[in-house]
Amino acid sequence: MLSLPSSSFSSSDSATSSPESPHCSSLKLCAVCDLPAKGKHFGAFSCRACAAFFRRTSTQPVQVLKCKKSNNCKLFNGNGWFQCKKCRLEKCFQVGMSMRNFQFDRDSIKVQFLNKNLPLTIEELVGRPHFVISCAPKLLKIKFDERIIECDGFVEKGKAILWEGSETPIFSTNSLQKMAIGRRKLQENHNLNLKMIRNFGESETMAFWESDFLRAAKWFTYFDEFQKLEKEQQLKILASVWHVWSRLDKLAITAMGRQKKLIGDFVMFSSGSQYFVMDMKNMELDLTWCARLSNQEMQFFYDTSENNITYKYAQEMMELNPDDVELSYMLADLALSHASRRFRGEIEEICEKLMEILGNALHNYYVEQKETPRYALRLAQILKINRKIKEEVIQIRSKLQLAKIFDVHTVEFSHMEYFEDL
Repeated sequence: MLSLPSSSFSSSDSATSSPESPHCSSLKLCAVCDLPAKGKHFGAFSCRACAAFFRRTSTQPVQVLKCKKSNNCKLFNGNGWFQCKKCRLEKCFQVGMSMRNFQFDRDSIKVQFLNKNLPLTIEELVGRPHFVISCAPKLLKIKFDERIIECDGFVEKGKAILWEGSETPIFSTNSLQKMAIGRRKLQENHNLNLKMIRNFGESETMAFWESDFLRAAKWFTYFDEFQKLEKEQQLKILASVWHVWSRLDKLAITAMGRQKKLIGDFVMFSSGSQYFVMDMKNMELDLTWCARLSNQEMQFFYDTSENNITYKYAQEMMELNPDDVELSYMLADLALSHASRRFRGEIEEICEKLMEILGNALHNYYVEQKETPRYALRLAQILKINRKIKEEVIQIRSKLQLAKIFDVHTVEFSHMEYFEDL
């Protein structure tokens, strides 16, 4: 049974090799190596081996191929091997093979993959080789361009406002009522000719940070129990919460501006006696002054787009429409709860006592002044917005921790405790 294939194979070989065979005239040979051809490839009849050789070799630079026998060699040595690639390629061109018949990028999946922008590797993002990635940035000291921003004037202005206290003696039934009066005073004498901010860089950032810090300091001067604390405790709490306080402050001002139809889908905030408006979706934001990553990459660490807290919760704030007393309670709850999470021990106990005082004052306000003893639903709506903002602040803080790990910032502040969670 095994003899049949071998006999047929030998007869086939004899028929192919014999010049007297009747099939010899119809059999086409490879124009390059004279072996049996397998069809027309790239413009000439050739075997598959020569076709693959031409497809693979013709795209290489000419200087790569050199003839070891000064262009005087035999292509085929009789043992099935070609002695010279250069001469074999020239023979392919001579018999009519052409690169014009090549087809490129036929695999659509591969083309789409190659055209994608690959994400940065950890080494590229961090800016140092993989064998020192785990080293602490402060020990490695790779940021030679790091600069320190002096904040002495920033801090001294806040201290002066805190130590001075509220502007005039104000008499009210409790601290929460007095804080509501202080909130109204912060909004007095404002120019309603809004200014649009189209570019936001270093100068604008520092100016508005200072304004937010001083607004928070001024508002805390109307909190009698807070004013009775030691100066160091007051300053420590203010330093840790002013940026959280300002987020809710901007949210309240934005909701007010939209209710009065002063603005559209923008963010509105106060600085001094002027209202400003920002379209954060289309505004040109420059963060290169404080980071070594691009502005687009830095958006991961900062809420500078439609994911901003003000954009996300402005509609809910408009529907809630809190009065000055309720808003003051929201501001105090947001700020003091953040401080109690930041500092355990003595500061935590102080914040809990302050919130207990304000909670009792809010109860009296609902029962005695608004005559609404069943205010549980209203209070739940107030605390719901605060809870969402607290969750956003925690997420922002975790992202800033990543920024510290990856060492993306190129600036430091002389008083870093004021800028921990920005």
